[in-house]
Amino acid sequence: MISALARLLPADRRARTQLVLVVELAAVVVLALLQHYYGDKLVVVPWLSLAPLTASLVLWWAPTAVVALAAVGAVAFLSDRIGDLFTTQGWIRLAGSTALAGFAVLSSLIRTRREERIRRVTEVAAVAQATILHPVPVAVGGMTLASRYVSASADALVGGDLYDVVATPSGVRVVLGDARGKGLPAVQTAATVLSAFRAAAPRDGVSLEDLAREIEQTLQARLGAEDFVTAVLCELEPGGALTLVNCGHPQPLRLARGRAPETLGSWESPPLGLGVQPKAERFELGAGERLLLFTDGLVEARDGQGRFFALEPAADSALSPSPATTGAAGLEHALDTLMDQVREHVGGNLADDVAVLVVETPYSVSAAALSAGSAGVW
Repeated sequence: MISALARLLPADRRARTQLVLVVELAAVVVLALLQHYYGDKLVVVPWLSLAPLTASLVLWWAPTAVVALAAVGAVAFLSDRIGDLFTTQGWIRLAGSTALAGFAVLSSLIRTRREERIRRVTEVAAVAQATILHPVPVAVGGMTLASRYVSASADALVGGDLYDVVATPSGVRVVLGDARGKGLPAVQTAATVLSAFRAAAPRDGVSLEDLAREIEQTLQARLGAEDFVTAVLCELEPGGALTLVNCGHPQPLRLARGRAPETLGSWESPPLGLGVQPKAERFELGAGERLLLFTDGLVEARDGQGRFFALEPAADSALSPSPATTGAAGLEHALDTLMDQVREHVGGNLADDVAVLVVETPYSVSAAALSAGSAGVW
């Protein structure tokens, strides 16, 4: 019977159900035997009623019903052995045990149905959240990419932080930003920014300044008076040319082999939604160099003494290009190392959402030229 009940469950829950059911039934049998052999010296009948109640906390209704029937049967058996099954006291004892057993089964049924509803809602939310925050491809337009998103909420996959990548004929365009606030309003704001970016970024003739203005116009129609989004917009060309527009966001870091990390950008526009004044700045990235984009949750991560995370030395040790960390696998490992350093610094969970995106330029001119004609929308 135990195996038959377990087969009705998902594979990941079968072992737990079998173990708990065996333990509960064994407890009922042991208690019944103790009462039978020790008689008046030991009173365990009331404890038998606890078996279905404890089972209802972890088992679904059918195994709970099995434990409940076993407990009620044991009470009836013991009452018969002491000769009061058909007395008023025996009937009261049996009725009480039956009522508690029925309550346990009902409680288990309500709990499992609620858990199933929560599971379905969580699955739908996961799909919706994945739609908002697309997985970043490993390689776009000759660039190698790696990204991480860590939500401060254990119940959410995404929050107000955002990023996305679009490949165009002129180069790879990237947005990374942070919507003010938390919870569903911040998620909705992030979704608005990403939708506007995805619609405008691939269009011909739209500069990064134009792109920032279009996102601003979309936001102003939907945001409250005090809402805003800090963001960085980038365009990376196959040859290494970088165009950058910063809208009130932490400056990106440039990482080159044998050189200290360098912050890029001196012009900082107001955030999106607060009257953005975009101004493009241009830089040249060498072959195999890396660009680190991040939200303020990374640099504002604090340890137990309130000290901020030292990003530049951490990025230098974890992300600086080297022969051992080239390519997609090396970049993923390097970014994992950086995120491990952040978690170690804070001692566990982060207090704020963190979004990180790293772009690595091609290591050779031939790779850049080959990728120039393979742009598409991601």
